[in-house]
Amino acid sequence: MDTNTYWNVIGNYQERKAKLAAMPKEWLEAAILDKQYNDFISNRADDKNEKFVPYIGWFWRHINFSDPTSILIGDGGEFIGFMANNKWDYPERYLTREEAAHVISIIDEAMRLSQQGGNLAEITASTNTKLREVWDYMQTLKVE
Repeated sequence: MDTNTYWNVIGNYQERKAKLAAMPKEWLEAAILDKQYNDFISNRADDKNEKFVPYIGWFWRHINFSDPTSILIGDGGEFIGFMANNKWDYPERYLTREEAAHVISIIDEAMRLSQQGGNLAEITASTNTKLREVWDYMQTLKVE
């Protein structure tokens, strides 16, 4: 890497760091937590062999779990799931605070299970079993 490229990278890093430092603490906390939830779920929602998390779309898109009133779900006909981008004009609605809290509590437990020690196959199985509860719960919701 030449010196000019090096200093441009450092300059961009410093600018980004300064912008983040100027953000309110609550925004930073929400951004970090949203990224953790989205990273955890996207790996399972985009699984080609089996879907553990109901998601309508070609690939997982960012969900703002930190704002429960902004979690959009839709009815794609085959199942009800998260739907961050409704390109198909499916029936849609936002989760209520209570529904969002329930979904997030299931995800919290799945995240906890995924971080326990032990046999990897057992950890994966228990995590995926817990996440299927999100699938099952969302199928009980009405979207009109």
